Amino acid sequence: MWTLSSKLKPKSSLSALDLRALTREVGQLIVGGTIVNVYMIGSLLTLKIRCADGISRILAIKPPRWISLTSYDFEKPAQPPPFCMLLRKLMRGARITSFEQVGFDRIVSMRTEGERGAHELMVELVREGNLVVCDSNSTVLGAYREVEYKDRALKRGARYQLPPNALLDVDEGRALEVLRDRKPKAFYAALALVGSPEVAYEVLARCSTDPESEVGSREDVERIAEKARELLASLDVLKPSIVYVDGRPFSVVPIDFTIYAGCEKRAYDRFYDAVADYFYEEFKESLQRGKEEVEKERRRIEATIKEVERSVAEIEAKIKRLSRAISFVKENAESFQELLEAFKEAWARGEDRPSPEPRVEGVKVVGVDGRGRTVKVEVEGLELSLKPHESLMSNVSSLYDELKELKRKLEASRRALADLEAKLESLVEREVEMAKEVEGRIRKRREPKYWYERYLWFRSSDEFLVVAGRDASQNETLVRRYLEDRDLFFHADVVGAAAVVVKSEGKDVPSTTIEEAAQFAACYSKAWREGFASIDVYWVYGEQVSKTPPSGEYLPKGSFMIRGGRNYLRGVELRLAVGLVVRDGEALVVSGPPSAIARKAAAHVTLVPGDEERGRVARRIAKIFNEHLRAMGFEGAITMDEVARVLPPGAARIVERKSLRGTGGGMRA
Repeated sequence: MWTLSSKLKPKSSLSALDLRALTREVGQLIVGGTIVNVYMIGSLLTLKIRCADGISRILAIKPPRWISLTSYDFEKPAQPPPFCMLLRKLMRGARITSFEQVGFDRIVSMRTEGERGAHELMVELVREGNLVVCDSNSTVLGAYREVEYKDRALKRGARYQLPPNALLDVDEGRALEVLRDRKPKAFYAALALVGSPEVAYEVLARCSTDPESEVGSREDVERIAEKARELLASLDVLKPSIVYVDGRPFSVVPIDFTIYAGCEKRAYDRFYDAVADYFYEEFKESLQRGKEEVEKERRRIEATIKEVERSVAEIEAKIKRLSRAISFVKENAESFQELLEAFKEAWARGEDRPSPEPRVEGVKVVGVDGRGRTVKVEVEGLELSLKPHESLMSNVSSLYDELKELKRKLEASRRALADLEAKLESLVEREVEMAKEVEGRIRKRREPKYWYERYLWFRSSDEFLVVAGRDASQNETLVRRYLEDRDLFFHADVVGAAAVVVKSEGKDVPSTTIEEAAQFAACYSKAWREGFASIDVYWVYGEQVSKTPPSGEYLPKGSFMIRGGRNYLRGVELRLAVGLVVRDGEALVVSGPPSAIARKAAAHVTLVPGDEERGRVARRIAKIFNEHLRAMGFEGAITMDEVARVLPPGAARIVERKSLRGTGGGMRA
């Protein structure tokens, strides 16, 4: 019976074997998908990917520890770091063309193609870990950590090179070299082959070899290598689990390991889910660092505010002194004129100062610059520079110009101060939110259970399913794949609108549902962005909708031919409800006509086209819904992204918010 080695420690980072399983599993989902956005909290990188199957997924990367798809979501930092901004610039909107392990090492390559060309993100879980983005010629465009080793450089402009000792395969030659340099133990041979103590112990267990035994021949090494290759081949069928030792998570593995035969396990259907759960604490730590970043930014802004306040006070004081000084000069114009004339004549005679020097009561000459032709005098506690070769009025005019410049600086400083105070207020609010229990800020994302959840959807008051495309691509798929002859197809009477389908299931569709579907179509059209109050909407039967254009014509993606008559609803109001629905212990955000959403949601807000930026509206709604969830004792939180996902394309205004007291709200799937 194989026993767990006391030398084996709890897993702190993924092995090359793990990455082999993970890249295959994840690659099947994300290759062909589009990168929607990129976020970073410290060294935790997350990419939101709209996959080819229509589902949005999050790829999380934490060098040098792990990489995985994750169902967890969390707060994003207000200010993305420079490397994150670079990735957004290069990869946002790009299509993922490959996602694979490099050789048999702890390095992953992800290639993309987009408007800015082809790029490659290298994820290194080796050494201290790193993230490196390169162009199609392997030239480094940026790195999370710019470093230079004796064998390679990871910095802008350098050519990307793999570490010199990278594992490219299960290589007996490497193992033999290691054995020549060290005591010839089986463990070291296996470690040289697979790169991980855990996997090395597993390989030796599978070939019934004591890790402490000596390896005396090439045949012994080849036997261990053969078992290592068999282990790799077994990854064709995954059986993921988290392994527990003494009741605590000890490892996460893609298949059953012999060395963990007697341990408690928690089985998973997908390896990436097991990895995400195993490294859950990393999410909490990253979020905590995000909170620390917000606190650091708050302290920086507070210090800047104090500096600006001091500057404002100094400028205000100088403006007062200069105003009094100008008034004093004007009141004593004759005496100042005599003083200037005296200096002018003295300089004409080649003298530095006139003798005797005229005096002005309350004024002290503190400096004379014959070469620069200026006289500095102290008036009302302020030093003024006067020019004897210019008239007194010209000197006063220059002082007024200086006063105007000070007032301009004062106004600019006050504006800057107001902006800083507003930013500080926003950060303080964010700190209060982030100070809540960390687990409450991390929410497990829910993958769609039904086909229509990839789209915009709601259940009408008559319990008919109404589905709308989010973009031209979804419009195309919705009509091609799901529109049946007796279904109803809706479209706002404007170029640029969602295709809306009412699934009739062979039944007659009541007027209530028709009106609600029309309102749905009106809201998800260009009319919302343009700020319309209402718009005409038409509907037809599914059998009237075709993708076949007239001879010689072309239909762009997301466009359709309508054959036969159209049924119009005139002046459909643009008014949309966004609702919080709690179902089977899960919180969902849905949208639809107020009449359909109001009675089914635990809480909802009603929107009309307005002037409040879409992201700000999403943040406000998420806050409202989370307050309601906490009042219900519900664990988890709604993110801003979840709300933004169902908002119409453009600015909005909240005109109503309501909740159903004493009920959790429900909606049939």
